[in-house]
Amino acid sequence: MDIQLVINQMAVLFILIAVGYFTGKIKMLATDGVNILSKVVLNISTPCMILNSVMGNTENIAGGKIAYFMLLVLLAYVIFFLIAIPAGRILGQVGRGDGSVVPKLQNNSGLYASMILFGNVGFMGFPVVNAIFGSESLFFAALLNVIFNLLLFSVGIILISGKKGAINYKLLLNATIIAAFISFIIVFTGFRAPTIISDAIALVSGTTVPCAMLVIGATLSQIPVREVFNKWQLYPAALLKMVAVPIVTWLVFKQFVTDELMLGVLTVLSGMPVAAVVAIIPIEYGGDDRTASGGVFLTTLLSAVTIPLIVYLLLT
Repeated sequence: MDIQLVINQMAVLFILIAVGYFTGKIKMLATDGVNILSKVVLNISTPCMILNSVMGNTENIAGGKIAYFMLLVLLAYVIFFLIAIPAGRILGQVGRGDGSVVPKLQNNSGLYASMILFGNVGFMGFPVVNAIFGSESLFFAALLNVIFNLLLFSVGIILISGKKGAINYKLLLNATIIAAFISFIIVFTGFRAPTIISDAIALVSGTTVPCAMLVIGATLSQIPVREVFNKWQLYPAALLKMVAVPIVTWLVFKQFVTDELMLGVLTVLSGMPVAAVVAIIPIEYGGDDRTASGGVFLTTLLSAVTIPLIVYLLLT
């Protein structure tokens, strides 16, 4: 296990966030620019990243093994939901100071639930599991990303935006979730795109992380840093996301999963910091983007400690 590589990935994220913060402070990346860049991330680069994650060689993985792992991922997200939804309802409330509790005005129950549910299993997840388990783990990480994106850009959008009542199917029909369905088909059919197409998708995919980090940094520049660290709800949310969820995942799945690689990938990816796109979605669909950006910032900071700790305690 190369802990230094894990730490390096955290440093890369913070450097990009710092650049976004600085450009936001000097108004180089103003509000309009942030809104436009977030649209590019959600509708162009992120779909390409999803497709790129499953365009590698998958012939050596048996179909039964693929289906089994996908079922494990679905079960894992059932567990995540059982933790996140009740926790989100509690954290989405604030004290008045007199001991009473009032609901948040911006539907933050769904936002806090989404922070616990959706980790950075892509940009950070891929290199971390590769460093710990080797290149074979990347395929299982890609499979997990298929379900992750299907849930994030359907249920996640509804939770984060705070939409009530019947599902708005317009929220489900977007470029990202279409790409997730296509990637699911690619996994099971073994389809290989022409090199010129896959190279173009890979090139666009590479813009996702820097653009998303710039947006987060620019968003953070619009609020006092003290506001991020003073929002007490972020701390229990971070503790649940970074410590409780991976421990519960490991305790449950070690009872019946005999494949150490599958168990390891599930456990480590369940403890990733809040996904950057959780802070992008509120800008596009409505929601508390400041709190979301604070959650990404805080959990990414804490992940420099929690990820190596989880790996050491549970998988060594």
